[in-house]
Amino acid sequence: SDMLIGPDWAMNIEICDMLNHDPGQAKDVVKGIKKRIGSRNSKVQLLALTLLETIIKNCGDIVHMHVAEKD
Repeated sequence: SDMLIGPDWAMNIEICDMLNHDPGQAKDVVKGIKKRIGSRNSKVQLLALTLLETIIKNCGDIVHMHVAEKD
């Protein structure tokens, strides 16, 4: 949300837990993050990049694969 002052770490870790439990959702999550990175609001972009970094560091290869896809 653009209303956040900073990263919502509890939510970011919850998303990581969700992806580790159900890797099938990785494509949709990464797609949503990529959409937010394209936002015109720089705060939204920074928060999306923080979430992306968090899932890259804490989730498996399936997430890496979806991040690296051209689509």
